[in-house]
Amino acid sequence: MTHVATTDASVGDLKMLDAIHAGLRTHGRLPAVHLVDANDIGAQGLADAEHTGIRLVGPISKNTTTQSTGRFAIDTFAVDWENKQVTCPNGRVADNWYPRVSSHGIPVIRVRFPVSGCRTCPDVNACAPSKAGRGREIMLREKAAHDAMKRNRADQRDPEWRSLYQQRQGIEATVSQGVRAFGLRRSRYRSHPETRLQHLFTATAMNLTRLDAWITGTPRAGTRISRFERLRPAA
Repeated sequence: MTHVATTDASVGDLKMLDAIHAGLRTHGRLPAVHLVDANDIGAQGLADAEHTGIRLVGPISKNTTTQSTGRFAIDTFAVDWENKQVTCPNGRVADNWYPRVSSHGIPVIRVRFPVSGCRTCPDVNACAPSKAGRGREIMLREKAAHDAMKRNRADQRDPEWRSLYQQRQGIEATVSQGVRAFGLRRSRYRSHPETRLQHLFTATAMNLTRLDAWITGTPRAGTRISRFERLRPAA
């Protein structure tokens, strides 16, 4: 355990990524590779990590828009960042480029294709099935975040990436050990400073316990079997 951060329960994991990296940087402990779960990773986080020299490895959430897959998915549109234009797979160009902030406070770019171009397209029903007869609209992140997210989704299909991410199991096991053996899920105190102090002591105890197990050659425990799973032999 190299860093401890205590927050209110309402603070999401994604918001803590920059704070954790800042804390590690202060003590000269920035990792070259940081394995995170889906709740800790986003397009902007990927871009910020790359900028600081950290390879952020984690499964970024899938595109959940109506046209998330197929020939007219967002990734199939060519983006000309310099001229602020987007070209669809059929060659139609949109230059209606609107920087804005999403409802989640994220800088995004909305691109709208002209109605005249989409209406005459033979694939309009597959690409922009709007009853109001509007042209296709797509939402992009800013360039650095967009490119980082696109690379991450491509990397997730690489067996080497999957092999690297399997090491995340050790992190999940550490969390499980903290919860089951050290009472990490419950706080003895009400105030934030006292709860943070408890977390620091808990992390120290976990480090000392693991150090003792390594020195004494204590074998690792086997994978925990749930009570439901234990019923299988009886069946």
